Amino acid sequence: MTRQREFKSLVRERMEKTGERYTTARAQVLAKLTEPADTRQTPGVLSGYDRFGGINGDTAVLHNVLRFSKIKNPLTQQPFDETTINGLCGGPGFLYAVFEYKGWPPMLTIVMRSRSMPDVYVAEGLKRLGVKFTEKQSSSAGAARKVLDAALSENKPAICTVDIASLPWYGLPKELAGGGPHTVAVVGKHENRAWVDDRAPRPIPIDLDALDNARARYRAAKSRLITIDGADAKFDLRKALGDAIVDTAKSYDEYAVPKSFQSNCGFAGLEKWRDMLTNQKDKKGWPTVLGEKSRAYAALSRLYACLQYEYTAPAGGRAWYADFLDRAADWLNRPKLKDAASAYRSAGKSWEQIAKFVSDCEDRAVREACELADKRAEMLDAAADGDVSEFKAMWDRRQKLGEECALSAEAALKVYAKIAEVLGDAISHEREAVVNLR
Repeated sequence: MTRQREFKSLVRERMEKTGERYTTARAQVLAKLTEPADTRQTPGVLSGYDRFGGINGDTAVLHNVLRFSKIKNPLTQQPFDETTINGLCGGPGFLYAVFEYKGWPPMLTIVMRSRSMPDVYVAEGLKRLGVKFTEKQSSSAGAARKVLDAALSENKPAICTVDIASLPWYGLPKELAGGGPHTVAVVGKHENRAWVDDRAPRPIPIDLDALDNARARYRAAKSRLITIDGADAKFDLRKALGDAIVDTAKSYDEYAVPKSFQSNCGFAGLEKWRDMLTNQKDKKGWPTVLGEKSRAYAALSRLYACLQYEYTAPAGGRAWYADFLDRAADWLNRPKLKDAASAYRSAGKSWEQIAKFVSDCEDRAVREACELADKRAEMLDAAADGDVSEFKAMWDRRQKLGEECALSAEAALKVYAKIAEVLGDAISHEREAVVNLR
């Protein structure tokens, strides 16, 4: 309990000792955190639900809910850890895109795993975790509330798909509402508030009406709710591990997107991005679309977030997946998986180097944007206590920094060239890894 209360202090202490940035230090501290959360000041939380947050939002939710539901890894007879759950969800992959909308700076999107949508990623994991579950989707807020109340009355946490921009503690602008699915667990309620498990190492309160709105706003999974019913007696974990690893390897050639977008995914997407970074002839190349000042800022600040925070563990989660492969190699008696793990760790170092290029950029605005991304992550770890207006102010500051960026076209191109060079190393390591996966 003491460690939960002092979580941020522990992360800060590690940062001072190792020089790591917040996200990396946070992941290491979480891996060693064993004490249950103290929920004595949170009336209404399901009795026995004592783990909150984790390394990555959606896989953390699965880990905590499965642990509460007494679902165990049949090979260890211990609760599934988040590392194994992440591997079973599909692990790493790659998607690249630059979207241009009128009135907005170009928006870079890089997804470092095998499924781009969190709800789909979770669904893949549920298929491979040996659980029986019930999924319900409601057309109205009233019906959705009744389904939620029924789950909680049965002492079952509810895995819910919500619109991330509609959760007050993220401080995102209203223009983004409805566009981003996010996975949380509703783990209790008291009076007019619900308790949510969402990344922070403690339950987060939300007004029930606000929760109803967040659940309804993402239309593709409107008010979707999943409860765990128990373990499947016929579950074959070794088969599930093999299937997941095959799926990860396959995603590098056949990502789960329409065929028209396949060239932006997997190895094709990696090579395309590498070319676009320095291609001065292609109208979609970074020197043209993201050439200098506010546009270069939009690219670099977003790149840092995508490699360190957006749907990923630090440095694209490559070292994290390597830990999964080391375990799978022993469980499946497939030593080649350890070679794949080694290659992914090397790739992770390359991705970490790319993130460092950005955070150490000569431009003050870009550096500050990376610092704000780290600060935002730290604030999310205390979302239950913080003033949500700070998140809105932080978003506004990040937008303002774009106007302050002074990167010239020449300076930006130098940064892009450095990224492209190290990206080549990352691609080589990932190709080696995938050969061994296969």
